[in-house]
Amino acid sequence: MESSTYLHAGKVINNRYRLITPFGSGTLTQIYLADDIRVRKQTIVKVFDGTKLSGEDFQKNFQIRLQDLARTSHPNLIKILDWGSGESPYIVTEFLAGGDLRAMLQRDSSLSVAQITMIIMEVLEGISYLHERGKVHGSLKPENIIFNLAGDLKISDAGMRNISSLHSSEEYFAAGPYLSPELTSGEPLSPADDVYAIAAIFKELVDTKLPKNGSTGEAQEKDSETLQQLQAAFTSARSARPSERPSASSLLKIVSDLNIRNAKPALLPVESSLNLNLFKTFDGEPEVIDTDGKPNLKDRFSKGILYLKSHLRRWLWLLVMSALVVGIALMINSGNEEEVIRLQAVPEVAGLQTADLINQFGDYWDLEEALTREDGTQNGEILRTIPAAGVELAEGEVLTYFVSLGPELRAIPLGLTGLTIDEAESILLESRLRLGKTSEAPDEKIAIGLVIGPATLVTELPTGSEVDIQISSGPELRTVPEALLGRAYETAETAIVLEGLEAKRTDVFHPTIGNGTVIRLEPASGSQVSAGGVIEIFVSKGTETIE
Repeated sequence: MESSTYLHAGKVINNRYRLITPFGSGTLTQIYLADDIRVRKQTIVKVFDGTKLSGEDFQKNFQIRLQDLARTSHPNLIKILDWGSGESPYIVTEFLAGGDLRAMLQRDSSLSVAQITMIIMEVLEGISYLHERGKVHGSLKPENIIFNLAGDLKISDAGMRNISSLHSSEEYFAAGPYLSPELTSGEPLSPADDVYAIAAIFKELVDTKLPKNGSTGEAQEKDSETLQQLQAAFTSARSARPSERPSASSLLKIVSDLNIRNAKPALLPVESSLNLNLFKTFDGEPEVIDTDGKPNLKDRFSKGILYLKSHLRRWLWLLVMSALVVGIALMINSGNEEEVIRLQAVPEVAGLQTADLINQFGDYWDLEEALTREDGTQNGEILRTIPAAGVELAEGEVLTYFVSLGPELRAIPLGLTGLTIDEAESILLESRLRLGKTSEAPDEKIAIGLVIGPATLVTELPTGSEVDIQISSGPELRTVPEALLGRAYETAETAIVLEGLEAKRTDVFHPTIGNGTVIRLEPASGSQVSAGGVIEIFVSKGTETIE
């Protein structure tokens, strides 16, 4: 499949996705901007070369791997919306119109430290999510970091290496400075390879997009300090040894903590990724791509005619053609009754229950349910239809109705650890979440009154949800060990130190207890003492001698 030739432009896949214009290509795929005819929404469709990817094993593995990828859902990862196999396997993903990071790097514009920090933080959030689920991106590069027109960032081609591994192609591998040394030498893919690629992207952003002559003053000094700390964190991430690179989650914590200190970054300089020069006009009806691998009835008929024409004598050919003409005429005459098309206006469905809609209109239209999330809606609520309310729709046509799964999911922000409650609440509000209940828990490292983290294992909650927070009550109290009286001082000292306490020796005379034996403890055995507390050990000096 040559990159300069786009075989499918203007066609329709699966009676749903009309391929509008080329958007790129590779060894195995041709990429198109497409129109989802059913919901009137632009998407990206990647059509694979069916001549290179075929066979029962591929079809089975293709379905399994796409199902696995479709289960990953994160605000910083491009969503897989649909896929299909057959003669032309394809994948449908969401379309972002703000271009990629490569285009931003090539434009004559600069980025601030705060903007670079935000870009890297969002990349790390998406990659950490993958790593936590045992997945590796494997092909991170600026071309795979995509923006919408508002500057929101998403990573594309996550997990696509698993698809390309069904063929010997290296299409989905990173290259150049983003490829780790171990991948260059042929070692297996690991999370450390993604970390190396992110570090290379960070270096490229700093080297090419930071202004050479920045402003002076307090703000500049703060940016300079933040930049130095970022560069220090990413130095080890570019190590030639994978074992020396930090994990994506640990890098994310560092970057998130630094991002809190930044001023709110300006909007990113995104530009529309649509190249109007690529759009072409396609004559006639769109050609339909057969995704099920079944022969087209029209093709069968045409091939049959050609076969008869080439194998029958002229007189017999004329006889067959006459019979065909008579048959077609009879079919036309038998179907000349005027067809009645019944139209009905689509009703206003907002507030209806799904069962009510099906009961009222299930026999009239072909109802298809689409699930979505929107802020300000409740789970199970019908929001709208396509076509919209009031539009006349013929009997038997498809009416798509959208059912809410509730408000949009918001990622619980990372980097809450070590903050005050007020600081944590401010960050939660910025993420469109609210502070929930606070509870105390002991922590050996975090100071009393500071945030340990969310008191939940989930990473996303619907907009406006409360996030319960754990607050540090300081280290756990230590218990002064029992059964130390009558022991040697060294034994008592060891037991107290192992408990996280300090020992202080005080020697006193005792008329009956021998030298070096513990007489008493203050506080006494069984007492609860803060970590690092001092336990005074009174040790006998033996009988006092009177001279």
